[in-house]
Amino acid sequence: MPAVNLSVCVPSYRSHEPPNVPTLAAAMPAALDGLEGELVIALNGITANDAGVPEGTRTVDLGINRGVSKGWNAAARAADGDVLCFANDDLELGRGALRLLWEALERHPEAGVVGPIGTHWDIDAGRHLEWLDLSARPPGHAERCEVISGFCFATRRTTWEAVGGFDEFYTPCSWEEVDFCTAVRRRLGLECYAIAGVEHRHEFGVSARQPPWRRVRFEGRSETLRSIHRRNRRHFLAKWSATS
Repeated sequence: MPAVNLSVCVPSYRSHEPPNVPTLAAAMPAALDGLEGELVIALNGITANDAGVPEGTRTVDLGINRGVSKGWNAAARAADGDVLCFANDDLELGRGALRLLWEALERHPEAGVVGPIGTHWDIDAGRHLEWLDLSARPPGHAERCEVISGFCFATRRTTWEAVGGFDEFYTPCSWEEVDFCTAVRRRLGLECYAIAGVEHRHEFGVSARQPPWRRVRFEGRSETLRSIHRRNRRHFLAKWSATS
């Protein structure tokens, strides 16, 4: 059996309209563009049938909703790829999208995290500054930034292992990709690059901005999004604001 070049790791906690798990799975062959790949779904309190997982797709059943970081870690542990692409299930991938990310890691040994959307941050203040505009750049162009948006980004398995995976304090959501990119940059001395020309459509369905008073149920309890965001930001600042 051919070696898996790239594994797409996706947590899913509810069924929803496309883009979703079935459409992501259907787009995988074209997005891989000749690479060997696999899709691994972490079931966060949903059945494979309700999530629309295609037959033969690898799944990890977490039993209840354990959130994004724990879902990504569980899927990565079950995956076979040397490159791990972490994504949301409200993502649609275009032709060659995954190959461009894989090639960026091959071409840039100093790269730790790559993805289609990059942002500049003031890490010490825990503040987003601006989005990168790569619209005029040729496909494959890599631009340095502090954080790659969490709906789709890729890293080597060795990088994910070296930083200990995703910090599961950030359960169920918010700040997990900011923390991971910061760990890769500050602990490993690697770079984060936004890659131009990675065709995608992100509907911000599951990951859409929600009212701050909305409650999220996870691990047998519920909490408002405002509370989750605030405690996760405090944790991030405690980890990183005093480091260089």
